[in-house]
Formats: sequence, structure tokens, C-alpha cells
Amino acid sequence: MGGKVNTELAQAAQQLTVSTKVFPLLFLALGSISTLATVWVFAAGDSGYSVGILGKLSVAGALCLLGTFALYLFQLNRTLSHSIAESREQDLRLKKLGKAVTKSGCAIAILDGRGSVEYINQQFEETTGYSMQEIIENGMQILHPKIYVNGHLVPIKRTEWLQDAWANEVQTTRKDGSVSWASVSVSVVDNHELPLASGADPEPSSSGKTQGYVVSAIDISELKNLNHEMQRLALNDELTGLANRRLFVDRLEMQLRVSRREKNSIALLFLDLDKFKRINDTLGHDAGDQLLITVAERLKRCVRANDTVARFGGDEFVVLLTDITDPLSVTHIAQLILASLKQPITLNQHEIIVSTSIGITLAPTDGLEAESLVKNADLALYRAKDQGRDCYHYFTEELNAQAIRQLVLEQELRLALNTNQFSLAFQPQFDFKQGRLISVEALLRWNHPSQGMVFPNDFVTVAEETGLIVPIGNWVLRNACKQIRQLQVVTGRNIKVAVNLSMRQFHDEQLEDNIAQALQYSGLKAKYLELEVTESMLMGDVDMVVARLTRLKSTGVSIAIDDFGSGYSSLSYLRKLPVDVLKVDRAFVRDIPEQLHDMEITAAVIAVAHKLGLKVVAEGVENIDQRDFLMINRCDYAQGFFFSRPLSYTGLNEFMQRNECRQKFELSIYPPEDIAGQSGSESWLSTLPSNTTSH
Repeated sequence: MGGKVNTELAQAAQQLTVSTKVFPLLFLALGSISTLATVWVFAAGDSGYSVGILGKLSVAGALCLLGTFALYLFQLNRTLSHSIAESREQDLRLKKLGKAVTKSGCAIAILDGRGSVEYINQQFEETTGYSMQEIIENGMQILHPKIYVNGHLVPIKRTEWLQDAWANEVQTTRKDGSVSWASVSVSVVDNHELPLASGADPEPSSSGKTQGYVVSAIDISELKNLNHEMQRLALNDELTGLANRRLFVDRLEMQLRVSRREKNSIALLFLDLDKFKRINDTLGHDAGDQLLITVAERLKRCVRANDTVARFGGDEFVVLLTDITDPLSVTHIAQLILASLKQPITLNQHEIIVSTSIGITLAPTDGLEAESLVKNADLALYRAKDQGRDCYHYFTEELNAQAIRQLVLEQELRLALNTNQFSLAFQPQFDFKQGRLISVEALLRWNHPSQGMVFPNDFVTVAEETGLIVPIGNWVLRNACKQIRQLQVVTGRNIKVAVNLSMRQFHDEQLEDNIAQALQYSGLKAKYLELEVTESMLMGDVDMVVARLTRLKSTGVSIAIDDFGSGYSSLSYLRKLPVDVLKVDRAFVRDIPEQLHDMEITAAVIAVAHKLGLKVVAEGVENIDQRDFLMINRCDYAQGFFFSRPLSYTGLNEFMQRNECRQKFELSIYPPEDIAGQSGSESWLSTLPSNTTSH
């Protein structure tokens, strides 16, 4: 309809354009003729024509009127031409505006004063999937709009949103059923904004009356999806999809508020997979990730829908149980989790059985603060690990007191390191073949200002957890090298010193530099320094372990495996490791000769180690029977209270000086093959110190 009107207006304008070109010429000619005729009339009397004065005046007046009318028509024609030009210019502007609305990148709808749709543009159709006819017939309600104010859904009446300058985010449903988001704004069209005839004024009764609405919408679906994904990544674990620490703490704090208000209980379970690192190192990180995903799925199946399962990182998981009416139900869920996780899991065609340790704390019994509850559950988790893993343990105040003691211990350790409270003791090692002291093991002691002598078992765990073990270990390395070098100078004996490395030291990238600095500082040659690593340190990626040991060996020191037999490595594994000495764990020596099984294992370890070209040290020798057994099975070295207790620097110096003459005897302690195990070896053995008391 609009197109037809525009066509008719164009035809009329064209006709008027032609008229405006012809009429001015006609009017000008007519005026000229009228002027000449008037002159002729008055001149006719002199030419002999008989015309009365009244006739002349009548003719002249008529001609003047005709000329005046011609001039009026000329002026009217000019005004009409100007109006037509303005109309054509306005029509061009309307065409541009119509094109902008039709082709706009925004979805635009025009509604009448009652809120009924009159028009939608092409973008509106593409965004919603509905045609203009469908929108006009069904109205905006076909889109099922949901209006959100500040991110919250707000119920609103059908036309309540039709207000000038109204703007909000609206969720709609497309024709295909998918959900879209739009930023919507509304503009009101009233009488003041409608086009009026030139010079006309709006009627007072209709001034400011709403005639329609213009609704514009920008599609923000992609932006909303991006925001949602960012929130998901900020609040959820990327690997498992579980809640992360931030979201978990938020939910925990919310449940604590509910607990205070409704006087109910909640439970917090802190889980840690047992020996997860071994699986990660042996099967690869992809298998480790798959294991974590499987564990997450099993944990979700063990709890209710209103409970929360979160991953704090690594192999640590946390479960929040709400609305607890019976504490025994928490025990049941803990048992269910333990049983569920021990079901076999197939990773890279390997069937894996994983266990977990669980720490449990309850609110409000154990506290009403989120931070303290997480700490309580973590303490209980460590107690569960200390009890042998694959179990659960409830938090108690005794655990909290122990944690406080450990915090104090950490502070005291830092002070001890800075105020030189540490000292060294040396455990002598004897060579069976030479019958003499050939090496010592450096042992750390803490001279506590109020508690006296403190042994490593009482503080090493805290030092390891806090990272203090690295500077403490470097102190031991530096001072052990220094004191043994001094003993070499004083006694003239080139004895070796063995220094234990902690797990953190073994993986410290600065270890080689620290060794070089200790040797340079002390003047001790590298061949007189032996580094002891425990069997558990060597488990995992064999290539990484070999590379690490090779770098240590490149400094010129020797490597010993301490406490061999206490872990899970095999003798065949030793073939791949660049080590020099094997130390048999004292657990196998302790029950000799009572336990035949231990004797067989020890004898086998010595024999195989010799086949691999390794020297063997037996730890914990405390009686003559153990010494005889090791001698008969050709053990290389031995240490223990039977030979000597750990000695201070001064005590070791005196011990070496006192036994100097005996140590120079060139005796072979190995008896002839035909009398092995008989008393033929007693002569030399009886000359050694017989300290059999151990503590």
C-alpha cells in the first residue's frame, strides 16, 4: 500500500514539474500582452478610433487585473516549485531511514499504541526464526520472553515493559526451540514526533499521546555463552567438571549459615588418593587424568544430589554433606566411598585398583568457620594416612593440638637454623675385609635450648613438609664435609662420609651446585663423599631417576641406596641405576638369627648385589651373631651399636686414635671355606668393641 502511494506521489510531482516549467512563460507573456493592450487603448483616441473615456477605462482596468493575476500566478508557481523540491528531499530522507531500519543489524519491531506489532525488520526475522506475519498475528508472546534485571528474573506484565527509554536483558525462545539473549531497548513515538502539515499545530486534546513504540534488540547470546563459560571455568574444575575450591568454599559458607539458622549439622570429607603419583609417573599423565575423571564420577554417585563434590587440585577431593541427622550416616558414606574407589579401573589396558584416605570433620561440633573446618578435615586426613591409608579418621581436638605443636616446631626449626642449634654425630662403618673403620654416616642432631637433644625422627617430617629440609640438608652437607676433612688432617686417615639426602633435596635443581660448594668450602675430595638416597626416592620414571643420579655422579661422589628392601623396587631395577653401594635395611638384620626368612633375604641381597658389582652395607648390627652371619655371607661393610654408637666429632677423633694400632693389623676375617660358620673367626672378632646396648 505504501509503495502505491509513493508511486502516485511521484507521478503527480512529475506532472507538477512540467507545469512549473510551462506556466511561468505563459504568465509572463500574458502580462506583457496586457501592458501593451493598455497602452494601445489610451493611444487609440489619438489614432482616430472613436472610443469613449469610460470604455477606455474599462478596458484598461480589465487588462490591469489580468496582468496582476498573471503576476500572482507566477509567484504561486514559484512557491509550489519550492514545496515540491522539499517534498522530494523529505521523500529521499524517508527512503534512507526506511532502508536503515530494514537492513539494520539490530532486530527492530514497530508497535502501535496498544502494543500490537505492525512491522519487524529482516534481522528480527533472522534472529527469531519467525516471519513478520507470524509475529503480527501472535504478538511478542510467541517468543516467550523472560526479563532479567541485574541478572535476576523479574515477573512483568504483558505491556508493562512498553515505556520510553526502557532497557533490559531479555531471554527469548527461537522458533527452533533454542534459547537466545538480547539487549532490548524501547522508544515511545507520540504526536510531537509525527509529521504534520506545514504550519499546522497538534490538537491540544491529543498532545503527547502515545502513537506507537519502536523496539530494538541486539543479540548477545554469544556474549552470554562466553560469560557462562568464563564463570564455569572460574568456579569449576576444568578436568573433572566438579566444583573447584572457590565454589566449594562459597557453598560451605552458605551451608554454615543455614546450619546456624536451622540448628542442623553438616560434614566435610577430605580425600586424598593413595600413591597417585606412582600411577601418574608409570602410566603417564593422560592415564592419571582419566583416573581423576573416573574417581570424580564415582564420588558423585556416592552422595546425594544436594551434596557437593569438589576437586581442590592434584588428587585431593572434598565432599560436603548437608542436613546430617545421624553422624553414623557420615561413616556409612565414607565406607561407601572407600569401597567404590577400590573397584578396578582400566587405564591403558592396565587394571588399576586405587585406594584413598579420608579425613572427616563435623559442624557445628568441630567449628563454624569454613577455613577451620577445611583445616580440621586436612588434619584428620593425615592421621588416616599415618594409620596405614585406605581408611577414614574423624577430627579430634588432640589432632588440633598436635597441629599447633607442629606450627611451633616449624618456628623453632627456623630459629635453630639461624642460631646454630644443630650439630652432627657420626656412625662408624667397618670394612670386614680390612678389619678397620673406613667410613662414617653423618647424623643430624638438634640441641634444643629447653628440650635438650632432639633426634631427627621428631622433626624431619615437619621440616620436609615446610621445605626447611633443603636448607637444613645443605647445612648438614657443608658441615659434614668440613669436619671429616679436619679429621683426615688430624688422624692422617682418608675416611669417607655418607650424607643422607631428603626427597626435596634429591629433586632440588641446585643440588649439584650445593655439592660443589660444600666440597670447595671444606677442601674434601669428591671421592670421599657418599650420598645416600632412600629406595622410595627412586620409584617412578626410571629415565628421570637415572638422569638425576647420573648428574650427581658427575660431581665425583658415590651413591648409596639406603634402607634397601623397605620399598617395592626389585634387584633387576638396580641394573639400570648408576649406584655404588647397597645398604640392607635394618629390619632384615634385626631378627637374625631368629628369623630364617630374614636371613635368606639378606644373603640373597648380598649375593645379587655382588653380581651387579655393588658393595653392601648392613645396618643395625647389634650382636655378635648378626656380625658372624654377615661375615660368613661376605657382606662388605657393617654399622651398628655392636661396633660403636654414633659419636660426636671429638668422640670420633678419640675413637680413631684409640683404635689406631688395632686397625693396622692386616687380618682377613673371612675363614677358610671348610670351616665357614665355625668359631675360627672368633680371634679377630673378639678384638672389636663389644657395645651391644642400643637405645
